[in-house]
Parts: sequence; structure tokens; C-alpha cells
Amino acid sequence: MKTALSISVLMILWASVICAQHPGSQKKTRYGIEVNQFLTGSGFSSGTEAYFSIVPDQMKQISIGIFYCPEVKKISGLIVHHERSLIRINRGHVPAIVPYAFYNLIYRKTSMRELLMNKEIKGDMVTYTSMEHHLGIGLRFKVSPSVYFKSEAGYGVYLGSIKKPSAPDPLTGEISGTNGFGAIARIGLSYTF
Repeated sequence: MKTALSISVLMILWASVICAQHPGSQKKTRYGIEVNQFLTGSGFSSGTEAYFSIVPDQMKQISIGIFYCPEVKKISGLIVHHERSLIRINRGHVPAIVPYAFYNLIYRKTSMRELLMNKEIKGDMVTYTSMEHHLGIGLRFKVSPSVYFKSEAGYGVYLGSIKKPSAPDPLTGEISGTNGFGAIARIGLSYTF
């Protein structure tokens, strides 16, 4: 958990540097909250995210949040998300649909029963710890001046133990997660104030 706390502090510092206002700037920093449902290719079931976002202008956004795992029914990770609009937005006029590129970091630490090759038999309690990095594109649909519907798709790498078992080890017969690549898909709502 020390690692998760360190990552959170570094991301907050990073967000404050990115979002710093220059003296005399006409742009107003806005803040937001966001809720998403997502699915990744690392073997875990669909999860729910809740974010706090900093929006220094209409072109970029940085978000820090938590991940709720429905399999274990508790908060199981931290998420950092950064977006950059792919079109230039002038003078506060925001179009109805805005495409953007994103970077997403998911840190998971989940304890659950291990799934064995025979899916009907569950193994010992294990802890899955992973860090997933994704890049992708998304669309932000304007529902009202402050509410947006978002949809994203991307691809990335996951590092650490994951819930996507590899072949059993030839010596011990144990099944463990491996590093690899996987997709991410997300939909959600955001409110900016």
C-alpha cells in the first residue's frame, strides 16, 4: 500500500504542475467528478471507477480516482487518467462531440480465491497485484453545458500478477499470472463545475 500512496502523491504533484495557471491567464481551471464502467484484457471482471478531475482548459484533463472490484466487493485500486483533445477548442466554444487521446494507469491489489484449471474448484487465497498502462482514443458527447457522456477504447501493457492464468509451471504445477498486453474499453458520465 506504500507504493500506492507514493504513486498517488506523485500524481497529485504532477497534476498541480500540469494545471498551474500563468499570471494574467484568462482561462479558468474547472473541476469535475466522473464515474465509469470499464473492462480490461487482464482477466478481471468489469469494474467501476470514480474520479476527481482537474480541467485547466478545454484541451486537457487529469483525473485521479479509485477502482471498485465487484468480485471482491471492495475498493481494490487506484487510477490515474489523462486526456488531451484532438481538436482545437477556441474561446470556450465546446462542440457537441470532442475526440481525445488518453493515457490510463490502473494499480490493482486484490485478494481472492485462485481459479484453477478446473473452474469448479477454487484454490487458496492469493493476492493479485498489477499495474496496467493503456493508451487510446475516446469521444466526449456533450449532454448539457456541464455533463458529458464518454466512450473510450485503447490498448496497453499490464505488469505483475494478473487474473489471466498462464500454463502451469512444469515443476510445481502452479498457475500464475504473467505480464502481457490487453485492451481497455470504458463508458461513463462526467460532470464539470
